[in-house]
Amino acid sequence: MKNKTFLWSLLLGLLFVYSCSDDTPGLSVDLPEGASVVLEAQSGADSQLSFHASQAWTSKVETSDDDDVWLQVSPASGEAGDHKLTLSVISPNDTGGERTATLTLMSGDSPLQITVRQEEYIRLDETTYQVSKEGGDLDINFHTTIAQGDFGVYSSANVDWITDRNATATRVAESSFHISLRVAPNEGNQSRSITYYFVKEPIDKTNLNPYILATATLVQAGQNSGTSEDYGEDGKVVVLQEHTVGDGIPLVLMGDGFIDTEIESGYYEEVMDKAVENLFTEYPISEMRDYFDIYCVKVVSSTNVFGTGETALGCWMDSGTSTTVGGDHTTVQDYVKKVEGIDLENTQVVVILNSDAYKGSNYFFWYDGNNTPLDFCIAYFSVIGNLESEDFRRVLVHETVGHGIGKLQDEYAYEENPVIPDDEITQLRQQQEDFGWWLNVDFTDDPQEVLWSDFLSDTRYEGQGLGVFEGGATYLSGVWRPTKESMMNGNTPGFNAPSRRAIYTNIIKRGEGRTPDLEEFIDFDQRTYVASTQTRAATPSRPFARPQVVRLDRPLGE
Repeated sequence: MKNKTFLWSLLLGLLFVYSCSDDTPGLSVDLPEGASVVLEAQSGADSQLSFHASQAWTSKVETSDDDDVWLQVSPASGEAGDHKLTLSVISPNDTGGERTATLTLMSGDSPLQITVRQEEYIRLDETTYQVSKEGGDLDINFHTTIAQGDFGVYSSANVDWITDRNATATRVAESSFHISLRVAPNEGNQSRSITYYFVKEPIDKTNLNPYILATATLVQAGQNSGTSEDYGEDGKVVVLQEHTVGDGIPLVLMGDGFIDTEIESGYYEEVMDKAVENLFTEYPISEMRDYFDIYCVKVVSSTNVFGTGETALGCWMDSGTSTTVGGDHTTVQDYVKKVEGIDLENTQVVVILNSDAYKGSNYFFWYDGNNTPLDFCIAYFSVIGNLESEDFRRVLVHETVGHGIGKLQDEYAYEENPVIPDDEITQLRQQQEDFGWWLNVDFTDDPQEVLWSDFLSDTRYEGQGLGVFEGGATYLSGVWRPTKESMMNGNTPGFNAPSRRAIYTNIIKRGEGRTPDLEEFIDFDQRTYVASTQTRAATPSRPFARPQVVRLDRPLGE
């Protein structure tokens, strides 16, 4: 199936109805009473409204749903005279229905209220479709106020197990359509899934999110799909490795969405063993495995098909093109505490979802009571593709080693994030200074001042591609990274020198209770680092979700 499954174009509008009158003192809008303006519905669409104010004025927007702030007005205020307001859509209408907002212009004591109505939408009969392992024919039904030929439906991946029964959407009523699919039998053990995005056309293919009006996810059961009957193995702990160097850094692995038969057959432990193998494939952690105590906690879920019911750890996956995934952090902690004598605050947790979806996220924790950062982290991700896939290895290393152990920031950027906001710079700088996090990005392009300046002036690091490259922490500008590519960017070709130092430093701090200086790291790095071994992944992969920071209002475990 082509990634672009169906392509139509659409005139999707945002309708502004101006409820104003000639007797509003101090304000006059350059539109007849009751006139309307139509805007496109995608995020970023805008229109200008001309008006005259006889004295200083202010503007504000209120939406019908306070949690759904989708309209922005600029400027927010001005002096007397002729002006133009820019009305901008900051999120597409993915509600499945009409939504409204009120724009208020205030000049003196006289408010002028303008009703803003977003009328076009796409609504699905269902957002999740369950398909048996045998496959079969499926119709995705949807309703829209948009004329046929003015919208598009895209799939999240090119797959050979779904074919289109019709070349275009079929109209079944004046405003109702369906797309017809044929799903092949699933011969694999795992369930598999694909997402369809209903979008406003034309789109920017490099950034689909602003155009998505609705999503439908199709989940097909695998040969091993089923439900659990025996929970006897739940909570049992398997010791995979005991440390031989330092004090021991606890690493706890567990899975979500695995049923009793998958644990009984040995598949669960096979997944955990492969995860441990993948974890230590990149330098420098490949040379420091002996610092870790590694445990596997068995977790029995009632079902192994996500989207059909509750799994033991409550894991969820974002819809749309987002790669964000998460779970019930408290339940995860409860399973971690199954390990006798575990130091929860010093534990790195790995939660593997029994799914082939392209998802991965790491969660940091800090206690607000005394501004204390914790080494406790949870990395959630799925078995992307299969156990032998390069994507599965990459996501594990990126999330667990890069974010979790190294406390590294992402080095990639999203097109929709042009400039990093000042308040985010302040927050990240504070975390760099107070917590020692994010030492692989900086907010200056001065080679003498950047956090990795020592490496730039050290001849021992010539030839490693080090420099000051704009873009990082998911923003295109205002933040800089050490190399063009890395494990924290496109997940290739390994960790750059500043990232290697952060990983080494954190392992020594947690494993030996001391902080190594720069020369100690360089001595270790020069003796053990072999650049040619870091080229396993030749093709950059899609960025994963940025790390999440969770503020706790009480100490961990209480």
